[in-house]
Amino acid sequence: MNAVMRESSHGTQRSNRGIRTELRFGLLAADLVLFAAAVALAPVVADIHSADALQLGILAAIFFVCGAYIQFRFESARTFDFHDVLRLLLGAFAGMLLAYLFIWLVPSPLSHASGRLVAVAAMIGFVLRMFVRIALVLLRTWIMTRRPNAQRVVVVGVGIHASSLIRAITEDRELPMRVLGCIDDGVAVKRVDGVPILGRIDDLPQLIDRLKIDCAIVAVPAASLQLINRVKERCTIGRDPAVAPKVKVLPDAAELLNERVTVSRIRDIRLEDVLDREPVVIDTARLRPHIENQVVLVTGAGGSIGGELCRQIVNFEPKLLLLVGHGENSLFGIQQELRTTYGFTRTKLLLADVGDAPAIRHIFSRFYPRLVFHAAAHKHVPIVEENICEAVRNNILGTRTVALAASAHGAAKFVLLSSDKAVKPTSVMGLTKRMAELLCQSFAGGSSTEFVTVRFGNVLGSRGSVVPTFKQQVANGGPVTITHRDMKRYFMTIPEAVALVLQAMSIGRDGEVFVLDMGTPIRILDLAENIIRLCGLQPYEDIDIVETAMRPGEKLFEEILTNSEDFTRTSHHRLFIAKQDRLDYADLGDGIARLQYAVRASDWRTALAVMQRFVPDYTPDAHLRPASTNGHTDSPFITASA
Repeated sequence: MNAVMRESSHGTQRSNRGIRTELRFGLLAADLVLFAAAVALAPVVADIHSADALQLGILAAIFFVCGAYIQFRFESARTFDFHDVLRLLLGAFAGMLLAYLFIWLVPSPLSHASGRLVAVAAMIGFVLRMFVRIALVLLRTWIMTRRPNAQRVVVVGVGIHASSLIRAITEDRELPMRVLGCIDDGVAVKRVDGVPILGRIDDLPQLIDRLKIDCAIVAVPAASLQLINRVKERCTIGRDPAVAPKVKVLPDAAELLNERVTVSRIRDIRLEDVLDREPVVIDTARLRPHIENQVVLVTGAGGSIGGELCRQIVNFEPKLLLLVGHGENSLFGIQQELRTTYGFTRTKLLLADVGDAPAIRHIFSRFYPRLVFHAAAHKHVPIVEENICEAVRNNILGTRTVALAASAHGAAKFVLLSSDKAVKPTSVMGLTKRMAELLCQSFAGGSSTEFVTVRFGNVLGSRGSVVPTFKQQVANGGPVTITHRDMKRYFMTIPEAVALVLQAMSIGRDGEVFVLDMGTPIRILDLAENIIRLCGLQPYEDIDIVETAMRPGEKLFEEILTNSEDFTRTSHHRLFIAKQDRLDYADLGDGIARLQYAVRASDWRTALAVMQRFVPDYTPDAHLRPASTNGHTDSPFITASA
């Protein structure tokens, strides 16, 4: 599908280029006729009777050559504005000077021509060409606005981006949109790029009824959450949300710095837009000295979080970015994206499992990274419940392997990406992440490497998360399945989660665990209903919502601090440091050795018992409790591979 869309887009671009080329040559043909008419009229207007046909022909040719050169060199052939008028004047003036040169300096049939004839011909040619172009623009505008099946659009905003958007929609003949006007609060102007100002944002309900509006586009880059929600609310007042005008938004201002506004970049409202808080803003100046011209290593670089880490890190121009992971396709994908989209080529793709100690040590001894971001982990709760030993090998022993290599090879900082599921864990996934936190804290002070942990909640759109699952269920016609109607989770976007990780890296000190102020937790039922509505459907009418039983390891509410933890504020108002009692690595050493033995023997019961000793607030799910008490289980989730 994407290939078809790209081919269609390329075909449209080729078609548009062909149309513009045809228009240019059409204007050239028209100019030839207009200059011939101008020099033919000039003797009559100037009352000159001495000009002969040869003189007039040469004069027309001179004007045509100068005008054609200026047109092909500078003229857009799509619009007509003040600059185009100046270019027409420049063409007329250049033709007049060249004609005078032939009259005064070069022996030619023009030597006996009148200077007044040249000036009058140049003036008439300029006027005729200008009127023809104005007529073409008016005709083109009339044709563009006559789109019988086009969506009737209003633009929110009156700035330069709104003007660019209106022009882009008008010029794209293939686009089924027609701009009726703009709306904004407290503006003095009457029109924007030829379309009227229809009123204020609060006037939207009346305008929708009167003008039959189909879509509202917010042309305010980096528009606030309040503004987007306000427009969306006004569009749904007194009407069924399923048939209410759609609300779309222009890309953020940062995305517009390197590209002009194009219609293809207008996006639908993302789920991130309806989070009940403003996005995270970080201090980029503080990050740059840590990353610029340094060797940076990211484990799990092909994953959702690891990939976004790479995207944001390259903005700070590292000397080399090491992409470590065991999925060759995902690593290749992020490497190609960094090259094509970000123009960053200083990457090294390294296939390695974080649990493979010799391979990890070889990578560190070869490249000596200064910064290490450890994002590799098994995170899917139900799957980890079924594969306990593999989760221990990857999430705990893999973390230990990378952390020891970072310490042994003089990395400045090691940043562990953790989860709110590590707080009072009820899942094996949360238990392994809590053990990884304890492990990193136990390394504090043991070397020149600083170990920092960042703990955050669910990220929107990550692979295997609830949001893509809900969207796919809606696309399949439903039902949308939730495990419990009262379940709540903290949510953040992938970019802001990664931005927080980078900010924590810059301000974090050895052994600190950072948590994010993620606003108010969202009820999963409300999230499911909102996703259905954002797809233009009605919950329980078009798409049903079915409640299933809670899965092993799940709990209704995720905390971000344990009972024994307090927090202190940092220089960033959305980052906090959890105050914790740290374990010494000597105390963990015996437990790590027993975990290694349990993994080699595929003994999940021993592994679970060892982890429970270090994380006493872990509450195993019912299917694991018999194993933790009498060594037997009837759980269907435990397999031989676990």
